[in-house]
Amino acid sequence: MADNSSNALPANYAGTVRVTVRERDYYVHMSAPMPMMSLDDLEKALAVNRQMIKDSQEKMREMFLLEAFEYAAPWAVDYESPTQNAIQAHLNISMLIPLINLKGGKATYEKPETLNVQTRLELMRNTAEKAVFMDHHMNKHNTVNAAFGITLVVLLLLSLTLI
Repeated sequence: MADNSSNALPANYAGTVRVTVRERDYYVHMSAPMPMMSLDDLEKALAVNRQMIKDSQEKMREMFLLEAFEYAAPWAVDYESPTQNAIQAHLNISMLIPLINLKGGKATYEKPETLNVQTRLELMRNTAEKAVFMDHHMNKHNTVNAAFGITLVVLLLLSLTLI
């Protein structure tokens, strides 16, 4: 069983970082950006890492859809790649924002970026699963069709009572 007592803390972001997500350990090697990087390069790197988080979230959603509703074989469901990418991107963002601000930029943290990396990844997995269930539920019970049907019934009842 994984030991959750040694979560990745900001002081540990250089070197190899161990992050436990759903009782599985992920190891990510971190190194600080080059000190001679320009402000534009740092801002581009921040944008790339934020996009990587979004892509990982979408990939986690696709994997859960495969696992839960398409009954894919376990070896076809890949949570490891998007999880590893999201960990790497989250830790990079945590280093890039202070560097951008030190060089005179105006980078700010978005809400999920303030969470510790383990909490954020757990949240991403939970969000992916809930999104799949909501999409599946909404497709099964189309609310537009239900609203249209209820409207027709109400109109029919009103017309019958007025006649």
